[in-house]
Amino acid sequence: MARTFRSLRRQNLSAQVVREIGLSIMRKEFQPGDALLSEPELSQQFNVSRPVLREALKVLAEKGLIESRPRTGTRVRPRTDWNLLDPEVLTWQYEVGPDPAFLEAVCEVRLMFEPMTARLAASRATAEEIETIERACGRLEELVEEAEPYIEADLAFHSAICAAAHNELLQRIVATLAAPLRASRLVTARLPGANRRTMPLHRRVAEAIRQGQELAAEEAMRELIVLTTEDVHRALGYSGTGPDLSLSTCPGQGEAPATAREGGE
Repeated sequence: MARTFRSLRRQNLSAQVVREIGLSIMRKEFQPGDALLSEPELSQQFNVSRPVLREALKVLAEKGLIESRPRTGTRVRPRTDWNLLDPEVLTWQYEVGPDPAFLEAVCEVRLMFEPMTARLAASRATAEEIETIERACGRLEELVEEAEPYIEADLAFHSAICAAAHNELLQRIVATLAAPLRASRLVTARLPGANRRTMPLHRRVAEAIRQGQELAAEEAMRELIVLTTEDVHRALGYSGTGPDLSLSTCPGQGEAPATAREGGE
């Protein structure tokens, strides 16, 4: 049976069409390859003009959710083609419920770059940047029992570490991942005890960076991300395998002596 859409309010019509169709795709009311109704039929359902509808379909196509071709019409694309980092796509996904596989992928990506980010920060951070990191860590401790403020403080903490790594490409990557990183925090920050459980590791990361201990900073951050992955699993009520900390550690790193930052305090 064809999906029936309701008529829309007369403000931001194109954006409303985008949202309605986007949410329907997120809810799996359409499967990959399914065709949407024709433009005249969709225009009538939404009670919008053809130009408004075409603009909405263009936006959805740019997000990778649909494609339009002559003779075959407008069809839903497979998830592998979606722009999963698009803020609206992320928002729609979490409106219909968090995706465990996507959150697992976020944790894996964090494990790939955040430990090295902390290591670089330990060797490159200026005195002012160290102060910013420690201040952000102190803010985390103050807000450990508050979900929403804690999320903002946690993002600020990790952002300060990224800035202290002094790598322009890394900063752009983190900016691109801002939405999924926030989404993962939304899941874990409301889990009873999760924020307090990770607090000692946040402090260890900040202290290692302050002392210029590169390996210690890297290891503490790695443990923090692994613990966060476990919290994601707990929050979603399933037992995922998660990353193996012992396998994530490169040979020779375990007990190597930390080197102090040259010229550091």
